[in-house]
Amino acid sequence: MPVSRTVAYFDHAAVAPLTAPAAQAIADYAAQARDQGDLPWLDWSATVARLRTDAASLLGASPDEVALVPNTTHGIGLVAEGFPWQAGDNVVIPDNEFPSNVLAWKWLQRLGVELRRVPVDDSGKLDLSLLANAIDSRTRIVSLSWVGFSSGYRVPVGEVAELVHSRGGLFMLDAIQGLGAFEIDVAESQVDFLAADGHKWLLGPEGAGLLYVRHQHLDLLQPLGLGWNSLQSGGFDPNSSHIKNSAARYEGGSTNMPGMLGLQASLGLLKSLHELKTGPGELSPISAVILDNVQWLSEQLQRAGFEVHMPFERKHRSGIIGITWPNLSSGSQSDAEKVYLAARKHCLATGVAVSVRAGRLRASTHAYNNEEDMQRLVDALVGFRKL
Repeated sequence: MPVSRTVAYFDHAAVAPLTAPAAQAIADYAAQARDQGDLPWLDWSATVARLRTDAASLLGASPDEVALVPNTTHGIGLVAEGFPWQAGDNVVIPDNEFPSNVLAWKWLQRLGVELRRVPVDDSGKLDLSLLANAIDSRTRIVSLSWVGFSSGYRVPVGEVAELVHSRGGLFMLDAIQGLGAFEIDVAESQVDFLAADGHKWLLGPEGAGLLYVRHQHLDLLQPLGLGWNSLQSGGFDPNSSHIKNSAARYEGGSTNMPGMLGLQASLGLLKSLHELKTGPGELSPISAVILDNVQWLSEQLQRAGFEVHMPFERKHRSGIIGITWPNLSSGSQSDAEKVYLAARKHCLATGVAVSVRAGRLRASTHAYNNEEDMQRLVDALVGFRKL
């Protein structure tokens, strides 16, 4: 991670820095495209095919269940707009979702589809009993985030899927804040649809993401965005209407080749590291280090007098923690946010990257962050508070 030479980077929940392999893959593409045009296209295409295979392995899916899409929003939209809705159907989501997992479903109101939002408290914890109460016989899809973008709360994916299926619905997972940091097996946990972008915990570039569609649901969804790259024939027969019998039918046209090449390089690296876990039921090395980092930061920040906001139980934690000042808790949110924005600016000036979300500083740590990085974050915040 070249970024670690200069920056203590704790903003992976926003846009992550690239791995060295990803940066090299993109640079190699640019040089080849400059000097050779499309002559290396078959080699590029073969690497993109490996991305599909690696992504399927990371997800516990089959390659034919994975589509390479521009971003999470695009993936959610393909499911939302492709589903065979009937007036009176409903969708259930938590009320603290990122806009991409709200607007796609809210827009279906034009078709007579109801959007139901389940209350979530300030901690971000999803109460499964409240979720269950919102589901009825007309609930077609329950869609939620694996990890809350501001709270960092990590939902028990398998438990949610079991609950949704027991009531006859399908389950969609926005995995962007978890994939790469934590392991998932979509077959074992019975996820029906999943979307994620590569530019956060997968340490890839923006504009290169993944959509998983369980194979049995492929013909349930109306195929959208069809183009030459959706055809079984290879794409150049204008009279063909035989689309691929795989999720790749959603890829439509030309691929974001440099983005997908970069994502393959980072995803392949992360996949190999996740596979180093010591045994069944054990966390992968990446997940274990992320959770250890969060614990270390939590302890050190609290010792320094800050308030830390994260799930109490380790099994629900992610790489995201919120940070606030005790003396600002009783003031107005706008005044507090001004302080946190100023603190973020101070951190950046000292070579520490964080964000402000939901009226708090947000630090999001990955497995390559070490104790020196974390101490720099603590020191930067202590230094700001003394100003």
